[in-house]
Amino acid sequence: MRTTTESSEKTVVGDGRRLLWISVLLLAAGTICSPLFGQQGRGKPDDWFIARTPPATQKPPKMISSAETIMILPGPPACPMSQTERKRPPSPDYLMGKVIWGQSASFKNAQSLPIKIDDWNLADRDLISLTTMIRPLGFSYHWSHTRLDQFDYDPKRLPCLLISGVRELKFPADQIKKLREYVLGGGMIVCDSVYGSPHFYESALRVFDTMFPESKFRVIPQDHPLYHIQVDLDKAAYACGAKQDKPFLEGLYVGSRIGVLVSRYGLGCGWEGEMGVFADLVARGLAPAAYAPQTAKAIALNLAAYIIGYARAGEIEGSPELFGLPDQKTPTSEFVFAQIKHDGSWNTHPGAARALLTKLKHESTIPVNLRRVAVDPAQDDLSPYPFLYLTGLDDFSLTPKAVEKLRDFVRNGGTLFVNNSLGLSTFDRAARREIARILPENPLQAVLPTHPIFRSLQRIGKVQYTATLQKDKGKELDGRVVLEGIAFGNDLRVIYSPYDIEAGWNDVYYPLLRGYDNASAKQIGMNVIAYSMTH
Repeated sequence: MRTTTESSEKTVVGDGRRLLWISVLLLAAGTICSPLFGQQGRGKPDDWFIARTPPATQKPPKMISSAETIMILPGPPACPMSQTERKRPPSPDYLMGKVIWGQSASFKNAQSLPIKIDDWNLADRDLISLTTMIRPLGFSYHWSHTRLDQFDYDPKRLPCLLISGVRELKFPADQIKKLREYVLGGGMIVCDSVYGSPHFYESALRVFDTMFPESKFRVIPQDHPLYHIQVDLDKAAYACGAKQDKPFLEGLYVGSRIGVLVSRYGLGCGWEGEMGVFADLVARGLAPAAYAPQTAKAIALNLAAYIIGYARAGEIEGSPELFGLPDQKTPTSEFVFAQIKHDGSWNTHPGAARALLTKLKHESTIPVNLRRVAVDPAQDDLSPYPFLYLTGLDDFSLTPKAVEKLRDFVRNGGTLFVNNSLGLSTFDRAARREIARILPENPLQAVLPTHPIFRSLQRIGKVQYTATLQKDKGKELDGRVVLEGIAFGNDLRVIYSPYDIEAGWNDVYYPLLRGYDNASAKQIGMNVIAYSMTH
């Protein structure tokens, strides 16, 4: 198939010095940093489908095949551990597979040499560059080209898929179903709009919005582990297409981890250090958008560490969980863990509540129902539940009806327990704002160490924090449980933890988590439940 005209061939392979001067002049004039995705500079999908020069010749080590099984056991980010069990002689572990998709085009350049370009491989040295960059840090992983019709969609064998391109992304229905299962099972998908094409970026959002109707894309907050797990990325430099100095990535959460990551700004060319193609795009009247190489490479280092560090969390949180139903009648003496659904990422640590309830059942006389119940406070009857749990990772907003019903709930003796998953600042601001909407005349107050909640089931004195929280605030917190609350009379009706308690109920490592270690988190969680049952 031939999709490139003779005139566009000349644009792609024109004199390099002329294109360099065009690039310099446009950068000086600010043209290359025109507003992103306005009608001007948008062009048509095929306008973006041009080759970089020269093409790479290095090939990946091999294709992933069904004869291998790769088990990744994450340790601290800078020291990843891996264990392999294969049917063949040992070979390097694989971190990412680049998905083969779309169409190809063939033509001859000005020197009559054949050139072939593919939708999926315009930045053809991106993963070569990424795996080379991360090896000095102890990440001894490799990459592969991945054909979805031959892939077994097992995240233990290949924890991340990279999808790269400039034209509209499309998958058949059977592959969409399998990709969804892959992500829910612990896999991660990264979409790189390689030249900053609006057509690829917008289509990627559509594809995965449709694939995950229960979730929606969120801007990754600046204090998220993805921006700090290996190197601190507080500032970002852009080669073109942006007037900001912060990194901008969007993610679709599955539990507490990013299941699908989309970059509207090109990454692959920055990983390679090959930026000349952007002058070609500008010469065509397009407005490309990409990270500068230094920022793209910093994102690559963090991305690799994040994939490895959160692989086990993805596996645990990807295990199927059976929810109870809001209309199921339970004995009045049985504790039901009712969790509030909201418009943010409300189900951040799947499986954690069941793990805590199982421990509570074995270590106390409290009768518990092991099934969580998900409730919509605006629509569901809250009267059967003396306890409601709310958590999240990012911004959220309760409807006016939900605010009204939650206000009645706590004023009538119910306990609302709010937990900041991963301990991120975005959720902290949102939680405080929404609690103030529920009870505007009752501000949160610090819960003192002498409060009965710290001896309702077990006596809690000093606690242990995660490594990140200990490093950031260990001296200030001095082993205290940090809770804030709102009391009516002598009883706490609202309890808020600004640091993650729920993550510790799952026996899994969450890199850069700001919260409590597993033992302390379980103690606090059981005491909160016991307190809510007796007050």
